[in-house]
Amino acid sequence: MTAQPQALARSGAPQSLTDWLRGWSDAQLVTLLRRRPDLALPAPVDLSTLASRASVRTSISRALDGLDAFTLRTLEVLVCAGPDASLSTVRAWFEPALGADVAAAVDRLREWALAWGPAERLHPVGTVREVLGPYPAGLGRRAADLYASVNDIALAPLLRRLGLPPATQPRSGSSAAATIEDQLDQLLADCSPAERSVLDRLAAGPPIGALRNALTGRQSSVDADNPARGLVERGLLVPIDNHTVELPREIGLALRSQPAGAATPRPPEIEVLERGAPVIDGGGCTQVLETVRLVELLLNEIAADPPGLLRAGGLGVRELRRLSRAVDAGEPVTALLTEVAFEAGLLSSTTTADPVYLPTTEFDGWLRQGTAERWVRLATAWLSMTRLPSLVGARDDRDKTIAALSADAERHSAPALRLQLLGLLAELAPGLAPASDEQVLARLSWQAPRRASVNRKSAASMLGEAATLGMTGYGAITGYTRALFDGAGTGAAQAEANAVHALTAALPEAVEEFLLQPDLTAVVPGPPGPELQRELNLVADLESTGGAAVYRISPVSLRRALDAGRTGSDLQQFFTSRSRTPVPQALHYLINDVATQHGRLRTGTATSYLRCDDEALLSRVLAEPGLESLGLVRIAPTVLISPAAISSVLDRLRRAGFAPAAESADGAMLSFAADAPRVPARQHSRISRARGNSISESQLVEVVTRLRASERLAVAITNSTSRVSQQVPGVTSASILELLRTAVREELLIAIGYVDDTGTLSQRTMLPISVGGGMVRGYDPSDSRLRSYPLQRITTVSVLAD
Repeated sequence: MTAQPQALARSGAPQSLTDWLRGWSDAQLVTLLRRRPDLALPAPVDLSTLASRASVRTSISRALDGLDAFTLRTLEVLVCAGPDASLSTVRAWFEPALGADVAAAVDRLREWALAWGPAERLHPVGTVREVLGPYPAGLGRRAADLYASVNDIALAPLLRRLGLPPATQPRSGSSAAATIEDQLDQLLADCSPAERSVLDRLAAGPPIGALRNALTGRQSSVDADNPARGLVERGLLVPIDNHTVELPREIGLALRSQPAGAATPRPPEIEVLERGAPVIDGGGCTQVLETVRLVELLLNEIAADPPGLLRAGGLGVRELRRLSRAVDAGEPVTALLTEVAFEAGLLSSTTTADPVYLPTTEFDGWLRQGTAERWVRLATAWLSMTRLPSLVGARDDRDKTIAALSADAERHSAPALRLQLLGLLAELAPGLAPASDEQVLARLSWQAPRRASVNRKSAASMLGEAATLGMTGYGAITGYTRALFDGAGTGAAQAEANAVHALTAALPEAVEEFLLQPDLTAVVPGPPGPELQRELNLVADLESTGGAAVYRISPVSLRRALDAGRTGSDLQQFFTSRSRTPVPQALHYLINDVATQHGRLRTGTATSYLRCDDEALLSRVLAEPGLESLGLVRIAPTVLISPAAISSVLDRLRRAGFAPAAESADGAMLSFAADAPRVPARQHSRISRARGNSISESQLVEVVTRLRASERLAVAITNSTSRVSQQVPGVTSASILELLRTAVREELLIAIGYVDDTGTLSQRTMLPISVGGGMVRGYDPSDSRLRSYPLQRITTVSVLAD
């Protein structure tokens, strides 16, 4: 607010935050609710309720998290300046050249309802002092308060040194504070360079330091030369416990060149490098393709060998390490992709007695989508999830390892921090990249110092995660991520559609062919299409990625395809139709050889059996080291049986180098990969949870309209000439009944005090049409709807003027 409202000028200075808010325009109230959306949910019934919410500790803490460093320092100065501080008083704490910036910061504080009152009498709101903590602006408590808190025994040496008589607290503390203030210049001049260095560090804030035996004065060999000891003896530092000393506020102010300390109204500049939008998008697209590929590979691996759920929740360290090896990615990347897939609704846990993690039914639909659609779903999940994958593997406060997907990785501030980081990158022009992440973090520390001070490490990890997922390229936000971020105001669906369109245009065209090499490798000259990607993952192993991916074809990979239900002719047809180059003769021979060997051993349910027309091959199986645990028993020259499950028999034989196949009761070959295990999709909240303000502009206007209506209703009730109240709770008095009948008969507009099911009292207006059966019925003038209210819940009735 740049000017005091005219209504307040006519009625005099406001006496409370509620009075101050009553002088605001509708636009100012809408701005307040937009900046502090927690005040509008649920909708406040009147301005008094709004003012009360704005003063609540949790709401103030959220609001302070959104202040920049200069505005926050201005609020801290306002708190230090004492009650009824004026704008000129606050300005005096800063450099004269910053006078206009201080006035603008005070206006922002009043717009956020963190301070109220005219320029001559400014007041911090509610519990601002408590939320800011004991050391606002990095200053300690007043000297008199500090000395008054020190016990007489610890204060006695200081009193003797200052030549003051012993006295009881708090008079002795006040005398010591006054004496030190009078002698401050001389005391500071007598300080050694080491002592002055300690004072300067504490004066810059925070004003507390560590000192052994601070109260008792007992020295040890470790801190005999500690300069803080002499400062305590001369009263320049005050021991607040036996291990901590504090610098009084008056001394800190005397040491500072400016009382407010280091405060700049301008954010630090981010040095930029000219990369070019195509280069940035290209770098990001490389990671997009890799992210989508790894998530598909990860979830298929989970489906093939489901990891168990820890008793305390989450994915075990060994399971995470196994998955990391399977997808050939580092454990931090695997943890990140697992968390993102879970948030995106592609991964969940079963509800059986021994729960395991499995892909959900939505995973199959995700596989059928294009690369852009698949990535956007993952990106929106990362933006919205209230979890920090960077914490996985770290130790918690109980010295236990934080597991992936466990509750210990929950941090509800994560979505807002991610959006703030992307917002900083989005402020740079397209094609420009920050010179370093440290400069981005420094800008964040100015833009949101409270949030950054406790989340700097997490913020640095988030920048790394954004690069891994392809949200950024060469440290800069990509064009498609910018479309996702900038489109938030149009709604989540529209923002995702914009991002899909931008990413589709940025991605290189998918290829559906490859180049077969004589060394049995397949080179894919570009990003493979989804169908080609799945087939290649089945018949070959990825050796290298980049602009052209290289896949290695081997007997193991071909057997994997045969186990999945492919035949030798299917593989020959696949390589012939998809390769731009002739299929090497060695590959034809390899396919024929593996296909001939595959299925010579057959296993079924006995518990399980193993049969083969080649008796010598069965003898080799029986003699093979490492297969003893299967308990194989020969019951016929061509048949072995085992108590192990068929899946175990298949797995152990394949590990031993054999190529068994499963069969049904009629001898037909079975594919265990035909019906991959899935769990039902779960409800999941995506990008809307990450948006700082989920309330539309029209809803905010509606809230303000109702606030104004409630204020007018309160005035009308106050001015009402006919008003009766219920004397006994729950018992309708005769006077209330009489006034209601009169209103029905004379068609009078009334206001009733009504207590709802939760015990909340509110005012309702109505034009009553009948009273009877324990109910009063009438029309609501706001929407002309017929409403009914039980008489026993009506506390007051007031007749309103026309």
